[in-house]
Amino acid sequence: MIKAYILILTYVGNLKSVLNELKNLENIESIAVIAGDYDIIVKARVENLEQLMELTDKIHAIKGVKRTNTQVVEKEIET
Repeated sequence: MIKAYILILTYVGNLKSVLNELKNLENIESIAVIAGDYDIIVKARVENLEQLMELTDKIHAIKGVKRTNTQVVEKEIET
């Protein structure tokens, strides 16, 4: 099992439509609107890197997505 955070930058005025499209994708655990250099952060869980690549390809295909940055979780620490 691979977990990753995908940071998404959208074009101005496209945030709402991108959020609606993200809701329809599989392997996404959560979606959050954030402040800073990116607009959205997605928490994903996939079986392998091939599935992660397929998911990022689907995100790139969403109209209004400008750029993504994927961060793969190497170790998760419970507090």
